[in-house]
Amino acid sequence: MDMSDLTKILLTCLCFLLILSLLLLGIRKLMGHNQGSGSRNLAGWFMGLFITGAVPLTFALYTYTTDERLDANIGLGLAMLFAWTYCALLLCAVLGVWGRYWWRGKRK
Repeated sequence: MDMSDLTKILLTCLCFLLILSLLLLGIRKLMGHNQGSGSRNLAGWFMGLFITGAVPLTFALYTYTTDERLDANIGLGLAMLFAWTYCALLLCAVLGVWGRYWWRGKRK
C-alpha cells in the first residue's frame, strides 16, 4: 500500500489533534475539573503546543501543494520528521498522564 505525501500529512495532522485532545482531557481529569486560573494557564500551554506542532504541518502542506517537483525537498522531509517526533513525544506524555490517572484510581 503506497500512500501519497498528502495522505501522510493529513493523517499526521489528525493524529496530532487526537493526541493533543487526549492530553488535555487527561490533565483535566487528573486536576479534578478545576475551573479558574489553572484552566486559563492550561489553555495557554495547549495553544503553544498546538502552534508548535501545527507550523511544520502547515509548511509541509504548503510545500506539497505549491512545489511542482518534490524529488529532493529537504524542507518537507524535515517538517514531517519534526511532526512525527513531536507526536511521539506528546503520545509519551499522554501515556504518562493517563497512567498516573489510572494509578490514582487504583490506589483509592
